[in-house]
Amino acid sequence: MTHYLPLASGDILIRGGATLATVVAVFCAFISLRLPLSRLVEKQEKVLHEALVELFMFDITPRQVSYAMFAAAGIVGLIVSLMAWNAGAGKLGAFIMFVVGAVFGYWVPRIVIFMLQRRRRDRLNEQLIDGLVTLGNGMRAGLNLVQSMRLIEDNTEPPISQEFGLMLREFEHGSSVDETMRRASARIKLHHYRLLFAAMQTARVRGGNLPDTLDRLGESLREIMRLEEKVRALTAQNKLSAIMMGCMPAAILGIYYLIEPTWVSTLFSRDNDWGLLLLAIAVLLNVTGFLWIRKIVSFEI
Repeated sequence: MTHYLPLASGDILIRGGATLATVVAVFCAFISLRLPLSRLVEKQEKVLHEALVELFMFDITPRQVSYAMFAAAGIVGLIVSLMAWNAGAGKLGAFIMFVVGAVFGYWVPRIVIFMLQRRRRDRLNEQLIDGLVTLGNGMRAGLNLVQSMRLIEDNTEPPISQEFGLMLREFEHGSSVDETMRRASARIKLHHYRLLFAAMQTARVRGGNLPDTLDRLGESLREIMRLEEKVRALTAQNKLSAIMMGCMPAAILGIYYLIEPTWVSTLFSRDNDWGLLLLAIAVLLNVTGFLWIRKIVSFEI
């Protein structure tokens, strides 16, 4: 029969004091971090709002995307940590994998939005020359600027038809041409369209033949796009090197596992918490090097 010894009054006081101190510390940490975290969330929602407006996703709010990011962080972090624990990792290793998985899950929705933005911007650049031709021909046929822009909305495909359609809706609701172009330039965030809107505003203020201005702008943009394609072709090898550098550590780890599995298994052992820590540091340095190379070889003309 097991006998439980009663706790002394001193032990009760010590444990109660430690519990109270822990609660107070957690509460103070929450109070001190609440304002910075709220500012961080507000800044994030502002960035998400601009991205969603650019993508014409008006049915999704930035708060919903933020909830999705936090939920993805918790779910992915929990799944990765459980997988690491079942594979034999210790508490420290499981915690490290939870952090890595949470960071990855947190950025997955943002990466998806970034990819959608990138694809939409590329499509806008591809449609710009045809849009300039349509705009210039409409004005040569005797139409004014707004009527020529309506030709782009009616005779082209998204996303350029969406952008000019939104500009027309703003005209109809009483916004001035200059204000509408300024908002469109801030929304699209492409230097080719900034040149277009700047040329149109200059022609409106100073006068002149706007169709000829659009033709000259189209020729300049064609040359700029040709140079961008040339730069993209010249830097393709360096970008491929960055991708290969990012994949090489995983390939080498797999080769080592095929040669001697026990060496690699030591890194994931539950009795060796430092193994996963070293792996996490290696992954962090590898990702940093990959992004560094991508930043060097990615630039705009």
